[in-house]
Amino acid sequence: MLDASRTRLPRRSRNAFLDCLPDAQRRRLAALGREVSFAAGENLVTEGSPAPPVFIVHSGFVKVLRAAQSDSVPMIVDLCGAGDVIGVEDCLAERRSHAALVATKSLVVLEIPQRAFRGFLADHPRAMATVAQILASRVRLRDMTLSFAAHKVGSRLTAFLARQQAIHGHRYKDSIVIDIGLNHVDIAAAIGASAASVNLELVKLKNDGYIEIGYKTIHVKKQLRDDAPPV
Repeated sequence: MLDASRTRLPRRSRNAFLDCLPDAQRRRLAALGREVSFAAGENLVTEGSPAPPVFIVHSGFVKVLRAAQSDSVPMIVDLCGAGDVIGVEDCLAERRSHAALVATKSLVVLEIPQRAFRGFLADHPRAMATVAQILASRVRLRDMTLSFAAHKVGSRLTAFLARQQAIHGHRYKDSIVIDIGLNHVDIAAAIGASAASVNLELVKLKNDGYIEIGYKTIHVKKQLRDDAPPV
């Protein structure tokens, strides 16, 4: 079981679902599930899985992938970190998983069966309202992402990096570090571009002094876009 004392999640999380609940509700929710660990690259759920559980991320990162057709290359439609609640859409709709979930870094989650989570929301209207706010925020963010679909690869890339900087970045010395376990192939899958074109644009940003590139990490050194959060 997830110790309630460990469920205080980072403030930078865009959801921090557990932080929005009173202590008694957090303890109740923890009692309904179990703590599970996943290694980087390990699958939590495959697309089409029946009755997938709800996951609340304690630490690590998860990429959410969806293939348009059975023979399509999956696209990363979301990236979730500490504090995020995953699988609510499928839970409330009582449907199969609409996406696959894969850990990008070592991961610890609270795993709650669908029926138990729906029962919890039915008993706690405040928690249901919080979930509704989370889903609304997620839809808005995805709509913002889709609005860049017609732009060139460079614009899509900088928009993606700026969002990850704001949501998951942390300061280290004179830069903001994006350390979410993605390589350039993953980034390509997130913005709908080829890996080669993403690598070319990353090199341009590096040569122009905007970023430094490490192993599955990016250090943002300068403002990427006029509409991006300041470094």
